Amino acid sequence: MVQFDHPRSRHPYHMHDMIRAQPAFVRETLDGLRHVDARAFLGRSRTLIVTGCGTSFHAAMIGAQLLQEARGDAVTVRAVHAYDLLHGYTLPADATVLGVSHSGATSTTNQALALARRSGVATRGLCGLPGTRMAEVAEEMLVIGSVHDHSWANTMSYTTQLAAFARLAEDVADEPRELFPDGLDGLPALLEETLACEARVRRLAKRVAAHGRVTFLGSGLDQVTALEAALKIRETCSFPASGYHVEQFLHGPFLSLDRREAVIALRSSDDDEREGEILRGLARTGADVTVVGEAADVDVRVPPTPPELRPVLSVVPLQFLAYYAALERKANPDVMRSDRARYRAGLEPLFAPA
Repeated sequence: MVQFDHPRSRHPYHMHDMIRAQPAFVRETLDGLRHVDARAFLGRSRTLIVTGCGTSFHAAMIGAQLLQEARGDAVTVRAVHAYDLLHGYTLPADATVLGVSHSGATSTTNQALALARRSGVATRGLCGLPGTRMAEVAEEMLVIGSVHDHSWANTMSYTTQLAAFARLAEDVADEPRELFPDGLDGLPALLEETLACEARVRRLAKRVAAHGRVTFLGSGLDQVTALEAALKIRETCSFPASGYHVEQFLHGPFLSLDRREAVIALRSSDDDEREGEILRGLARTGADVTVVGEAADVDVRVPPTPPELRPVLSVVPLQFLAYYAALERKANPDVMRSDRARYRAGLEPLFAPA
């Protein structure tokens, strides 16, 4: 299993440092990819499969959509989980498989890349670190960082992956200003502004941790952010959590709401009154509803940004929420409960060699 130097036993844990340093890490990624020829890296295949596991698969889901919007009809881009690539997914003969991993050591992702390469399709890797196992498996590699995320509850690895996909999409788009009207260079400053939510989220975490479970809701790319937030809070302190599309939540899950549940909803300028109507309905069940987003009247505000970049910012309050909920529940957010034997045994397959 991965071991980090200098473990900590109290706040600030390494996860806190990683969250706070995200503007600098994202700047490093954007600067490092400034002169990469994305079209050459991604190749000429008509089908691009983006794959990964865990947090990296959430990044792959968003990255696939960004690249699809950038390329239009020229390429079909899909996000497919690495496990599914290994178990029954049929790759088109003209495909390129792009694996995403921060550590480059995720066994299922590397096995999926190796199988794809044996099948004769092109393979690429997008990795946070140089000199990894992924570099031995993929035909070509794009290294997007230089520092290992110092907590297993990965945070900076996620936002740097999203920033990398945004840079690739900008490079391959015929009209990049349609995707990112103000370009990408202002993204680190927006992240810095977003960090100002910490004190408010710390107070929110006290309230959320007092409930029995939490549900995250979002639409569009914010739905992926909801999934990542649920994963993150489970990783840090095993808090029962789930993520849903805000409309889909009405179709069954809504019926289990009560006063034991906290609901965190992501609301953007793209969302109309329908989401407000849904959230008012959820509050009438007795659920504790908090809204995170761009509008002035939300509970936790993030700076406005184009929809394709919103996930880089909107995840930050939810990272803080996972961190401070762990503190409220007397858990070390860095170690993913590997300090407990019954969980450590279950984690071993995650770190099995590829």
